[in-house]
Amino acid sequence: MHRQSNNLTAHTINTQKPYRFGAILSVGMGNMTRYLSFRKYAERDSEVDLTWAPIKHFIAPNEPNPLRYLPEPFYTRAVILYQSFPVLRHMHQFDAVLFHMFEAYTVACCRSVLWKQPLLIWNNDDPPVVNPSTHPLYPKDFNKLLWRHRFRLGLDLWCAKQTAAFIPWSEWGKNIWVDECGIPSQRVQPIHPGLDLELWSDMTFLRVDAAAKPKILFVGGDFVRKGGDVLLQVFSQQFAESAELHLVTKEPPTVTLPNVYVYTDLAPNDGRLAQLYAQASLFVLPTTADLSSWACLEAMASGCAVISTEVGGVRDIVRHGETGLTVPVGDASALAAAMRSLLGNPTLCHQMCVQGRNVVERDFNAAINVPRILAVMKEAVDRKRASSKSS
Repeated sequence: MHRQSNNLTAHTINTQKPYRFGAILSVGMGNMTRYLSFRKYAERDSEVDLTWAPIKHFIAPNEPNPLRYLPEPFYTRAVILYQSFPVLRHMHQFDAVLFHMFEAYTVACCRSVLWKQPLLIWNNDDPPVVNPSTHPLYPKDFNKLLWRHRFRLGLDLWCAKQTAAFIPWSEWGKNIWVDECGIPSQRVQPIHPGLDLELWSDMTFLRVDAAAKPKILFVGGDFVRKGGDVLLQVFSQQFAESAELHLVTKEPPTVTLPNVYVYTDLAPNDGRLAQLYAQASLFVLPTTADLSSWACLEAMASGCAVISTEVGGVRDIVRHGETGLTVPVGDASALAAAMRSLLGNPTLCHQMCVQGRNVVERDFNAAINVPRILAVMKEAVDRKRASSKSS
């Protein structure tokens, strides 16, 4: 299986191509998958010259670190801006810049008050938190004071006025921007960056051993937030003797249980991870807070039926009764019933496997969606150029 190299370097701007774009994209947490596939397919567009600023959120010990003496409250944001510098320092040379990093986006919005070049494009899975009580907040946001939520919302809405186009990853995100934030719908086009299907093959045909124990797979770096504790409880009580549970996580559970296998060293696009998806009978991610889910997409691309929850943009991926089943957050009884219904009905499970792969090929294919994102950027630039000529 082909694996793309992790080359995070920027390059010199080519002014001979029709479009000059910058991209400031997070590669932290699960976003490395998005960055690699987006870069791979974007660089196939012969009309566009791209300068990249991948944001790791940290500076490795073996890298030069001019920020090492900054106090902790400022350090992380300073690192983000430092890593954004390959694009931020050339802003005047770009036609448009794509952002998936709020700190750099805010700086660019402040700059745009004086300089209208380039156009700013906000491409993110995280819409503004208009209502903290209904938004899928991450644990770090639970205890934020109300004034901090209101300040961030005000900043989001101010930045929106400086932004040419919004490309949220889901209809859920679009609805918040349009219905709750008042952004004109023509400026909001939901397009998920998509999965690289050259790396993720349909493995449905491998699931042919009816005599083997079913393999239940969970993939989530943040074990508790992704619902791993609930899944472990359900498995230990109802499925431990009849199935295997395979957990891919950076935060393994402290208990040791029979038929539970834990993997802590798998990286994005790892061949071993692809093999786990290929062998799984069922993928289960009872997440408590998610904006989107690369793991659900990877499972569906591998031809694996999925059980998850309807939080954030996950509802656009896991379509209840079509590509998998969804259950209420934290509902162990509902989760057990969903697992039992699919493990006990191979025909239904296979139908969902096939449909899940079809949905990924149609709606979440990076080879299709990355050119669509670039087309939105090109159209925005073309409109600006036409307006400038007519004025």
